[in-house]
Amino acid sequence: IERINERRERTIIDVDLSTNAGLATNVEGDDVIRVYSVLEKREDIVVLSGHVYRDGTFQWQPGMRLTDLLASLEDLQPGADPSYVLIRRETANFLKIEVLSADLSAALAAPGSAADVLLRPRDQLQVFSLDANRSDIVQPIIAELQLQASRAEPTQVVSVSGRVRTPGEYPLEAGMLVSDLIRAGGSLAEAAYALEAELTRYSLGAGEERQTELININLVGILAGNAAADVRLVPHDVLHIKEIPNWRDLESVSIEGEVRFPGTYPIRRGEHLSSVLVRAGGLTDIAFAEGAVFLRTELRRREEQQLEELAERLESETAIVATSETDDPESATARQALLDQVNATVATGRLVIDLPLILSSPANDEADLVLQDGDRLLVPQQSQTVTIIGEVQFPTSHVFETDIGRNEYIDKSGGTTRNADEKGIYIVRADGGVVVSTGSRFFRRRDAGDIRPGDTIVVPLDVDRMNRLTLWTNVSTIIFNIGIAAVAAASF
Repeated sequence: IERINERRERTIIDVDLSTNAGLATNVEGDDVIRVYSVLEKREDIVVLSGHVYRDGTFQWQPGMRLTDLLASLEDLQPGADPSYVLIRRETANFLKIEVLSADLSAALAAPGSAADVLLRPRDQLQVFSLDANRSDIVQPIIAELQLQASRAEPTQVVSVSGRVRTPGEYPLEAGMLVSDLIRAGGSLAEAAYALEAELTRYSLGAGEERQTELININLVGILAGNAAADVRLVPHDVLHIKEIPNWRDLESVSIEGEVRFPGTYPIRRGEHLSSVLVRAGGLTDIAFAEGAVFLRTELRRREEQQLEELAERLESETAIVATSETDDPESATARQALLDQVNATVATGRLVIDLPLILSSPANDEADLVLQDGDRLLVPQQSQTVTIIGEVQFPTSHVFETDIGRNEYIDKSGGTTRNADEKGIYIVRADGGVVVSTGSRFFRRRDAGDIRPGDTIVVPLDVDRMNRLTLWTNVSTIIFNIGIAAVAAASF
């Protein structure tokens, strides 16, 4: 029975369940009862687990060392970390635990030395993998250390962040140094800045206020084996390993469609679209530069967030309007249909670009686009169609004709429905740009020159039928524009 008193002190009461007296032992409300197996109560064992071929419980012998348990690196599975073998050790009275670690490589290089840790009965040894998170193993041990902590003896824990393989919290060992904490974190990562690091240290000042001290760590000296540079750690120290300036993981963009050499291209930081297009061999003879589709991951995330917010606002306004006396079944049906479209819309992250202008401008001109990791440029073939969507009888695409205008294309789709907003009709160009009526000659019936190959004519919903909620107009426009981009991207 493990019992904690009011002063957070822990006592262990052994109970023999094979006797009547043991079975009659009184327990208290916060007691923790643990039933041991015969093996667990043995004091002449050590336990090995983790990334090894042969784990389990082993017989302890006086004078037993780490290399008696792990005689070779071949005892470890591929990907194991031999530099940090964590050892959980119980004190002589089993009331507390202490933690230490060992470097198996150093122990094997000098058997019987201080590096070859002398094991004690009931030691529990853990071998970690280099590519796995260690918190699942380490956190329960830290929880035990927190339980036995007090004001006079803080929790024996330190942490490492930044560019190490496995950042996180680790038990503070007796005499632990910065180099030991780096070893606990799986050693420096490839992107680690190996000249210096930063150690944050917390302490209580005279006024019982927590104070913070920043200590510069000479990593060059530590890596060179300079003992004077290797700072000794105290409870709650936080070591931060910086990243090499301008370091980036491999960044790339995808160029697809009508270019001579389509594919995925690694990019330099700050590289422009025109530069990658040169590397891709430029456009083919049948490329439709005006219809190029440029997709960006960051914009797709924004669209997803915008769609979620719009859906919430629409649901709220729908509930409000539905309770008004002026609402009617027809407008309610239209609102629900639009809300369903919002929920079904998939964000694309299209960025409107003028590819012909980029190609004709000097390199790195203001019109040129600075690329980001994950960008996609889709260059289609020459388009010969005009598409009509929205509130028409038969939304579809038609072959482009030079001598007809907007209204003729709408007539080809059966004309508008009675829910159409004929004053709000607009055109989405092949490059994603939007053209709206300005009250001039634009959109007149015979003004055929305003329609181009690849254009999409959008006939929006008349929101006057839905109690003049301007939000619905914006939503309808967003849905149509994202849908057009999605159709263009889906063709690749």
